[in-house]
Amino acid sequence: MAVNIKEMKEKLAYSCNILANEGHWDNILGHVSVRIPGQNKILMKPHSFGFEEIRPQHIIVVDIETGKKVEGKHERHSEVFIHTEIMKARPDVNCVVHSHPPYATAFSALGQRLRPISHEGNIFHEGLPTFDYTTALIRTPELGVEVAKSLGKCRGLLMKNHGSTVVGESIEVTTLYAVFLEKAARIQLMATASGDPAWTSDEESVVKYEQIYTPHRLGSMWDYFVRRAKKMRKLS
Repeated sequence: MAVNIKEMKEKLAYSCNILANEGHWDNILGHVSVRIPGQNKILMKPHSFGFEEIRPQHIIVVDIETGKKVEGKHERHSEVFIHTEIMKARPDVNCVVHSHPPYATAFSALGQRLRPISHEGNIFHEGLPTFDYTTALIRTPELGVEVAKSLGKCRGLLMKNHGSTVVGESIEVTTLYAVFLEKAARIQLMATASGDPAWTSDEESVVKYEQIYTPHRLGSMWDYFVRRAKKMRKLS
């Protein structure tokens, strides 16, 4: 089956727009990538543009092995190695979202475990590690390897005093989980600021995840967020 690069670029652009709309905006910082099937390359958001500005024509192509840009006219992000080293370590991962949303970033500094207080917290019932090897930018393959090690087999990780990184099998799922991680962090911060909250048990957390985040529901959720992004494009 032929790879539809045009369609992948459009979907990646919507991912960026959705992240902008859902609180992941941080001027020109933050990036998303997707593996090109059958190739040792990824499509990636470029540097110098905000999430809300991205359209398919902005997307660049990067070699997974070297981290070098091989196609596209815009600059590559210096933290490309978050993406390439995770892709090397995790063949099951086809998309990586790295961003600096305020609540997840604040939560990353606390050293607390993310609890399933809200529905969204159940997504990370298998664990949400904190990368604390460094709080500096991930500008070398060696640091990218450390991020991949900290991530392990989990769906995401917090990066201490930095932000969050979420991975998944598709652009749709990964984008949604990045959005939902920020909501889960926000709700836990609100709950703990108000008292000593209760949360769903480990056993029920697995059940709730399987009930709520089915492929059909995730597809409907993605379509909803794309509709919102299209409306915002018209207003810009």
